[in-house]
Amino acid sequence: MRKGVWIVLVSVACHGEDAEPSPSLGLSAVVPAIVDPRGGSRLVVHGVGFAGTAELTAVDSVTVGGVPATELVVVSDTELHVRSSAVASGGDLDIVARRGGEEAVLADAVEAWSPAELPRASLFDASSGVAVEEPTTTYEWQRLTPEIAPDWRVRDGNTLNWLPSAGRFVMIAGWNGYQVPDGFSVDPPDTTYPPQNTTDEVWSSVDGVTWRLDVSHGTGQFERRHSHNTVLWNDRLWMIGGDAHQGFYNHDVVSSADGVNFTVELGPGTTEPPWSERALQVSGVYDGKLWMVGGQDILGAPSEYVFHNDVWSTEDGVHWTEVAADGPASDTRWAGCGVLDGLVDFRGEMWLVGCAREREDAEGHSMSNEVWSTTDGVTWRLHAAPPWVGKIWPNVVVWDDKLWILFGYTYGDPANGWSAGNANEVWYSEDGETWRSLPKDAPAPGSHAQGVAVTEDFLLYAGGNYSFGFGAGVDKSAWRLVPFRGEAARSWTALGDVQVVTAATDANRPVLVPDAFGAGAPGLQFDGSTSVLSLAQSVSQPEGRTVLWVARAPYLPAPWGWEEAYAPLGTIVGGAGPAAAGMPVSSVGLSSGQVTLLHLDAELGLYGEPRWSRFAQGSGLQEGPGEVRLAGVTQGVDGAVQVWIDGVAVGDVAYADPSIAPSWSRLGGAMDDGYYGPNTRFAGTLGAVIIVPEAVDAATMARIAEWARGRFGG
Repeated sequence: MRKGVWIVLVSVACHGEDAEPSPSLGLSAVVPAIVDPRGGSRLVVHGVGFAGTAELTAVDSVTVGGVPATELVVVSDTELHVRSSAVASGGDLDIVARRGGEEAVLADAVEAWSPAELPRASLFDASSGVAVEEPTTTYEWQRLTPEIAPDWRVRDGNTLNWLPSAGRFVMIAGWNGYQVPDGFSVDPPDTTYPPQNTTDEVWSSVDGVTWRLDVSHGTGQFERRHSHNTVLWNDRLWMIGGDAHQGFYNHDVVSSADGVNFTVELGPGTTEPPWSERALQVSGVYDGKLWMVGGQDILGAPSEYVFHNDVWSTEDGVHWTEVAADGPASDTRWAGCGVLDGLVDFRGEMWLVGCAREREDAEGHSMSNEVWSTTDGVTWRLHAAPPWVGKIWPNVVVWDDKLWILFGYTYGDPANGWSAGNANEVWYSEDGETWRSLPKDAPAPGSHAQGVAVTEDFLLYAGGNYSFGFGAGVDKSAWRLVPFRGEAARSWTALGDVQVVTAATDANRPVLVPDAFGAGAPGLQFDGSTSVLSLAQSVSQPEGRTVLWVARAPYLPAPWGWEEAYAPLGTIVGGAGPAAAGMPVSSVGLSSGQVTLLHLDAELGLYGEPRWSRFAQGSGLQEGPGEVRLAGVTQGVDGAVQVWIDGVAVGDVAYADPSIAPSWSRLGGAMDDGYYGPNTRFAGTLGAVIIVPEAVDAATMARIAEWARGRFGG
């Protein structure tokens, strides 16, 4: 996915017979004032007469330092956007614009310079020195908003769908066991039967950021519910089944063309669906038809529950045909079950991925990881056993041309590091046989019974059991999963006086994304878990240092109960060294949106253990998908620590222990141990990292900011 930060619109001037003549071509200003000698800097040029008239053409060429720009866009009659070519280093470069035979000059307008020219500097610029391997795609979780809405009540068992005709995501119903105003029940929990803990609310959003309430609780267009299925079919949303929290089953089929007005197609007050009453059935779309399979009893004694594997389909939503009746499990038939998001159409077949049986007794839930597919609903094919364990209340979707199973409750797989409980496990497959997972420590919260919707560009995740907070307060956030396509980066070599090479040490490499910072501006995407680039050995900086980066950094939550001890949660430049067990002497990165430095102290702790001082300043550097920012620190030989953001000093000067020299050894993380390492890794995209073995002054910092503005936008 291209992540542009420089968006332009081409303006076409329309002139009637009485239009004013175009002014003479003129240039008045340009920003920024520094271009990279290697080219690729983006400049905004101001002046007049750029768009032309019916008699005159628009500006047709621009040179920077005598070299034609590689890109020229006429934004308006007073604004041009250009991209510089490679030029010789030095100042006093002219910008020249031409329109037909007319020429305008902005003399001595820019300087060609980059931080690589600083003495002893190492400039890691993603446009240079990245050795790549095979094409690959990586995925990144981005928290779109910390709060869906102040009056949105936490819930699970809601559904979430993209409705193209409305251009909105639609969230339907859900469960919440609290009392009003935090929940849906007007009575204290467990005091009335049937309980009032489900809803018929409908919320929607265009982008996953801003949400509105479309259907209020208790409107009664359909029975309140949770654990239902909602699918898009024939330009309508179709909702089937649900729970038994009202003392009876949601035995119905409901549809809506707009996500606001709902019609009960089958159910109370109409003809009932032809299958037996049940809950937790599974629905999907395949071969132009709407399908419903499986499900189970949920009322009465658990020992008497019936689990179904019958298969039904319809061509109009009202008249259903039984494709296969309930029957015993076999080599070509899955055992009766339900409790998952839906059937999916993938690679020309209909797939049932995992399944479960809900139980409320001591025997507990039964969770299957079987993967089945069919072309007719009668004969099913069992695929290779996946590496993930069985789950209950996950989501199954097809997105990015892959088959996905997300989250769910699981008994865990301790042998492979997966814990019991609500899982943030996300697995995907290109063929239904071979599976890969997102990192185990991905930042999205573990959950079950959540809403997941897909568009061409991203997967949206909102609502679910994670929203109840589990001791950390309610969580009203909404997240998206975004693909980044590029090539796996094997190493990254710095520009500067001394050739410095960082290299990947395992198969999980950062990904070089060609247009990460706009067209033609690449960046390295780090997954916040396993991707890191390391030096062959640590480099000490006894004369102080400057560590800066240009990055897009989305929100990264701290692990539950995590206490930052010796490295930032999102370390960008780590410094493994001779401290205890190879822990870093000093590391710099981001935590809670702040630039954060942790530096080893000479004085030991109370019990003789090493300890680190922590310095954090600034704010807002990890919000939503992440803005492109220049940030970092200077650390003087006297221990003086100053935080810089976009070339400006922020906060107060603090002091680290000057008797221990800072050092660095890796990009994208602090260390490699199995526990702490993944919790100190950077998640986001790096465009550049600048490391200088001394603390640069304010004037130099301002020049670096101008250079970064041209190279990466902002």
